[in-house]
Amino acid sequence: MNSLAFGWLEIAIGVLGIVLGGLGKMSRASVVISVGLIMFGLSHMVSHHLLGLFNDGGALIVLFGIGMSISLMRRQRRGPKPPRQ
Repeated sequence: MNSLAFGWLEIAIGVLGIVLGGLGKMSRASVVISVGLIMFGLSHMVSHHLLGLFNDGGALIVLFGIGMSISLMRRQRRGPKPPRQ
């Protein structure tokens, strides 16, 4: 698969993730990861001068979304906090 087709595939998956997030079918962290995928897809379509900017930005956004997912899983495992007195 060539780079341009792979870029369009990443953008399509990212847009699908954002739509599902808007419909309430996915968590906020997954929507953030979808935005990162769109950035990765756009990096396949920009000039080589901007390639690093889009790749690094997409990677930062994806890592932020993964961190949100890990935080959510840890909070769900611990259970609710007792109320303060």
